[in-house]
Amino acid sequence: MLTGNSCYSPEACGFCLKTLALCTAERNAMFLYVCVCFEDFIDIGEMMRQRNEFTTQSSLAANDDEFERMLEEFINSEFEKAEQALPDEDGKTGGEPPHGEDAAADEDDEDAAADASDEDDDDEDAFDDDDDDDDDIVLPSGLLEQNGNVTVKVEILRPIKNPRSELDRLVGCRSIKQRMDELLALTRYNAMLRNTFPDNKQHEVSLHSVFLGRPGTGKTTVCKIFGSLLHEAGVLSKGHVVVCNRGTFLGTLWGDEERSVRQVVEMAQGGVLMIDEAYLLNGKNQNDPGRVVLPMLMDILANEAQRDIAVVLCGYKEPMLRLLELNPGLHSRFPNRFEFCDFTVDELLQITRQRIGEYKYHFTRQAWEKYKEVLQAAYDVRDPDSWGNARYVANQLERIYVQHATRIVKHRIVGKRQLLALTPADILPIETPRQRPRIGF
Repeated sequence: MLTGNSCYSPEACGFCLKTLALCTAERNAMFLYVCVCFEDFIDIGEMMRQRNEFTTQSSLAANDDEFERMLEEFINSEFEKAEQALPDEDGKTGGEPPHGEDAAADEDDEDAAADASDEDDDDEDAFDDDDDDDDDIVLPSGLLEQNGNVTVKVEILRPIKNPRSELDRLVGCRSIKQRMDELLALTRYNAMLRNTFPDNKQHEVSLHSVFLGRPGTGKTTVCKIFGSLLHEAGVLSKGHVVVCNRGTFLGTLWGDEERSVRQVVEMAQGGVLMIDEAYLLNGKNQNDPGRVVLPMLMDILANEAQRDIAVVLCGYKEPMLRLLELNPGLHSRFPNRFEFCDFTVDELLQITRQRIGEYKYHFTRQAWEKYKEVLQAAYDVRDPDSWGNARYVANQLERIYVQHATRIVKHRIVGKRQLLALTPADILPIETPRQRPRIGF
């Protein structure tokens, strides 16, 4: 590289820089040569004399530094261009699509599926907004200590910011949104009465709820939003969600259940205690240890000191209704009912658009048509009792992402548009549990 007083800025000497050669001794070795074109050569000594008459030595040094910077930027930019122009082992350049795929056709396809990246998401795995968490809230470790030095890990979901907008983003769930708005309005109204008329009797507002619905209908997602909304409204001090199930409470020794219930309630203070598939606690055997969990929980919740907590029981509709019938005390303790319906095909397609939009992917026209056919075929033969709803979409897209990545790496595709374009070759159907034929009448 030229340095010192032997080089001049292009403005001073009229020299021009050009790329002389681009060569690759080996695939991973690249050398960029820069030469000076002498077409406009003038006498260097005369130039130095003229420059010294009008500039000081310090300005020369400044010009030299500026030239060094410009030269370095030029070389770096040419190096990047050369790197992209290198052919791969198949003789194709980085921007060339494989198997003769036309980039212009991709532009047309993207217009047809442009809305694929404009929607939002809704399923139980959505809203993993760790970057939006309230870092000032200190949450428990999530570790339960049982007899015999046994430790059980409990999942804790941090509260999210802007829960109102997240609720609005949900696909479908119209009745859920309306019922939740009503509950929140009543809690806010109570707060207004308390501040304005502190001596007046206030409405009894129970936050404990029952979520009824099949897997993948958004129960966990709504529960997380629920806790954050209550925290935002000032009803809960933290707004986090502690996720439990039957296995969380059952230990190996007598007394583990009571110990686990008390620890879980302590963890959920200030937030939401969510018990998934709560009906499994009501085992058919009278000696089932799970049967003691809900009575213990209700006894604890009867304490007026336990006001900074909301308990949500989740599960399939029919088993949950039977659970409520067998435990009359649950009716009064859990007055809020939210029913989550299965998604329609159109709603699942909307969820698909939302999910791929998170990764900035887009379907080509042909790929979108193929995906709709695959989804409709799975929906037509689904078993309603095991159909995954939004979970099916999540699993199907994961399969597509893997296939897409494999194709990109195999064909060494580096073009920006191709890296994010999902093609028909990426769409492979996943196995779907089919409805079992009924025998008899």
